[in-house]
Amino acid sequence: MGGLNKRDHLLKKGQDQILSKGYDLSSIKDITTAAGLPKGSFYHYFDSKDEFALEAMNGFIESFNETIPDDQLTVSTLEKMIDSRIDSITKINFARECYVSIMCHASKNEDEVFRTSVIGALGKSNEAMHTLIVALQKKKQINTGLKTAELLEFIDFAWRGARMKAKLLKSAAPLRIFKKYLVQHILKP
Repeated sequence: MGGLNKRDHLLKKGQDQILSKGYDLSSIKDITTAAGLPKGSFYHYFDSKDEFALEAMNGFIESFNETIPDDQLTVSTLEKMIDSRIDSITKINFARECYVSIMCHASKNEDEVFRTSVIGALGKSNEAMHTLIVALQKKKQINTGLKTAELLEFIDFAWRGARMKAKLLKSAAPLRIFKKYLVQHILKP
């Protein structure tokens, strides 16, 4: 494995480790063991566990980059987007939490760089939803009386809560209820 390949491998395996055990329970040793690398090699690529975790988080977000063509900015696309997310969570049998949510739990109030990086990642992970909601409001296909920024905040924290409960129950029901009330009641024009 060359330098870049080892680094990418370490990021991927460490990302998996954090997804399965959480940030606080994943040590640098756990991450390097999962990658099959000696612990010292970690510091060849990263100065700290925080730096590593933030980079892994950004890579995770980029791997799920959703882009919506202009001709597909419809309520149907919103429903398909939510259904796709529900399907991906169901396929892993509700086994993991979202990487960004894990990092929210790990956020340390005294570490402003870490905290603001996680806040930025929250925004980035919701870019496609933001684009879609703004377009649907402009087209008057959804409730235009709702403040866009507040609506997007509501969607984010309601989704994260529904996802956490789905994991607890090992059921997609909370996610489907989220979708039903969002589309049929909250967004309805």
